[in-house]
This record gives sequence, structure tokens and C-alpha cells, in this order.
Amino acid sequence: MNESGGNEILRRTRRITVAGLILNVFLSCSKLAGGILSNSHALIADGVHSLSDCVTDVTIIIGAKYWTKPSDANHPHGHARIETIVSGFIGGFIILTGLYIAWQSFCAIMNPAENPPGWPAFAVAVMAILSKGILSRWTLKTGRKLKSPALAANAIHQRSDAISSIPVAIVVLTARLNSSLIVLDGIGGAIVSIFILKLGIGIIRQVRWQLTDTAAPPEIINELRRIALSVPGVKDVHNLRTRYQGEGIQADMHIVVDGQMPLAEAFSILKKVEWNLYNIGPGVIDVMVRLEPD
Repeated sequence: MNESGGNEILRRTRRITVAGLILNVFLSCSKLAGGILSNSHALIADGVHSLSDCVTDVTIIIGAKYWTKPSDANHPHGHARIETIVSGFIGGFIILTGLYIAWQSFCAIMNPAENPPGWPAFAVAVMAILSKGILSRWTLKTGRKLKSPALAANAIHQRSDAISSIPVAIVVLTARLNSSLIVLDGIGGAIVSIFILKLGIGIIRQVRWQLTDTAAPPEIINELRRIALSVPGVKDVHNLRTRYQGEGIQADMHIVVDGQMPLAEAFSILKKVEWNLYNIGPGVIDVMVRLEPD
């Protein structure tokens, strides 16, 4: 990654994350205040979830300064692994948040409140569903465009916040309509914790794949092979290896060409293969191609 490209990624990453941080601060305060004033454990739990979003937003804002740096002598492959580590932190934080909410929900189920949640709790939950749904789509679109696993992980976190507000709205509405079902408020918090834990584990699993140099899935490997073989003059492709560097893919391969071909022509084929892999290959950020005569 060159310096100008890194600065552009840093700018766009910070812009989307700062926007999310502002919204998360507002939603956290609204949910916690609404949950306390409306006596809704589910909304308070959801407020804690939104508060955890603020922590991950700050982590990305700070971490982006480092993982967008260009390659240097000490880091010839760039600094993308820093982003993967940040994604792991986000996943771990999500899991801890889910466990905390699960415990608080269990306590609320065992000792339900005396009065049902107020209508403001329902209004806040609906507002959170709409706003976090929009923010999640924006963040995910930006993360895919920048090939950023940290932004993708944060988008998942934001989506989990929107999804977790759905059962909150349902149980608050149900408890208001039938006060005998107030125990559903604690159950709603438990449902929120399940969503959060599942998403956190999914992020950690993806980080583990990236940190252990796991190969790209077969469909991507087959596509890279097809792209290389589509270049005229390439007779075969073998020793094709891939691994993840952040969200991007590093690949190397051997291509077989006519052994009687002039070196300049063979080298031109090699450069054409590399160009195609960079510009057509799915998620390729680094590639090395070696020549072999038949």
C-alpha cells in the first residue's frame, strides 16, 4: 500500500467510524436513560451493547492510523495484521458484552420487576433498529470497498445492535399490553445476549483463520487458476498458494510456458498474468508468479 492510498483509506475509515461513534453515544445514553426511567431491563442491556460499540469505534479510530501505513523495511508485507488483531479485540469485546448481558438477564428472569416498561422504552428501541440498520449497511459497504476486516467486524457489531433491539421492542410492547408477561423483559435481554455471543464468536473465528495463514476457499483458488490460464501462452498452473493478509489475499503460483519461447515474450506473459490477478482476481492484494518451461 502506498502512502497516498493509505491516507485515503485512513480518511474514509475515520469518517465512517466517527459518524458511528456519535450515533452510538446518543443511542447509549438514550437506551440507558430510557431503560432506567421506563424500568426495562432489556433496554438497559441493549444500552450496554450500544456502549460497547463506542469502545470498538474508538479502537478503530486509533488503530487505523497504524494499519494503513505503507510497507517499510521492517514490514515488507505492510501492516494489515494490525487490523486483524483489532478485529480480534472487537470480537472478544463483543463476547464479553454478551456474557455480561446474559448474566444480568438471568438475574432479571429470576427476580422480575414489579411494573412493566414504559412506552419510551419501545420508542427508543424502534429508533435504534432503524438508525443502526442504516449505519451498519453504510459501514459494511465502506469496509468491503476498502477491504477492511476491522470495519467489516464493526459493521457486524452495529448490525447486532440493530437486531438485538428487535426483541427488546417486542417484549416491551408485550409487557405493556399484558403486565403479567413482564418476565419477558428479562427473556428479551437473554435473547439479545445470544445474538451478541454468536456474532462475536463468528468474528473471532475469522480472525483465527487470518492469523494462521489459512488458504482462501476452493472457489477463490479455482477462480485465480482460471484467470491465469486465460492468458494466451499459459499452458498450466501449479503450486498455487494463497493466504490472507487482513481482508486481502496474497497468492503465488508457477505458470508453465513454451520452453522455446523468447525470454522477453515469456516475461510479458508473466506480467499479464500478474496484472489480471491484481485487477480481476477476487480480493488479491499481492501476487508473485514464477515461470517454468514445459
